[in-house]
Amino acid sequence: MRQWVLSAEHILDVSWADSKTEDAATEKIPHPTKISRSAVKEQNKKNKRITNKEVEVRFDNWRKEIGKELEKGELSENERKHLEDFLQVLDNARPYLIQCYDIPDFPRTNNDTERTIRKMKTGYRRITGRKNWNPYLLRYGRYIAFYDWWGRDQRKWQQLIDLAKKVDQVYFRQIQREATVAQSGQLKRFRFRHQTEKYLEALEDRWEAATASDAIDAITQTASLH
Repeated sequence: MRQWVLSAEHILDVSWADSKTEDAATEKIPHPTKISRSAVKEQNKKNKRITNKEVEVRFDNWRKEIGKELEKGELSENERKHLEDFLQVLDNARPYLIQCYDIPDFPRTNNDTERTIRKMKTGYRRITGRKNWNPYLLRYGRYIAFYDWWGRDQRKWQQLIDLAKKVDQVYFRQIQREATVAQSGQLKRFRFRHQTEKYLEALEDRWEAATASDAIDAITQTASLH
C-alpha cells in the first residue's frame, strides 16, 4: 500500500525526468571523460522542460494500470478497500494535481514549496531585522509570494506590466474580490487560533449589536401598525 503512494509521488515530483535525462546525457559522454553525477543532474535541470501534458499522460497511464489490480482479484479485502479509497482520493484531486509543470522553477512538491517559503521569510528578516514575520504575512497574505515571483528581476516585472495591460477589468475585479475574501479568511483563522478570547468577544459584541438592531426594527414596525 505504501508503494502506491510512493509511485504517485514519483510521477508528480517528476524525478523520473531527472533519471531519464541523466541517462541520456551520460550515454553521450565519451568513455574516458569523467563527470560528476551532480554536475550532470544540474545541467539536466537547466535543460529539461517537463510540461503538464507529459505528466498527465504518465499519471493517467499509471492510474489505469493500478486500477486493473482491483479487477484481478488478487488483493486481500483490506488491501482492496485501501486501494479503492486511494483511487477515489486521486480521482477527486485529479483536476488540481497537474497544473504547475508548464511554469519553469515553480514549486512542485511540499519540500520545494517549503524551501520557497523559507527563502521569502529569510529575505523579510534580512530587510527588517525581525525574526517573526506573522504580522507581515497576515497583512499582505498571498501578495508576498506574488511580488516575490514577479519582482525577482526587471524582465519578469516588465512581463507582468505587459500582461496587466491585457487583463479585462471585470476579470480583475473578480480576482481582487477572491483575494480579499481569502485574506480575510486567513486573518480570521489566525485570530481564532491565537487570540481566541478577543475574537469571541468581538463576535458577541457584533451579535448583540445585530440583535438589538433587529429588536428596534421589530418594535418600530409594531408601533407603526397600531
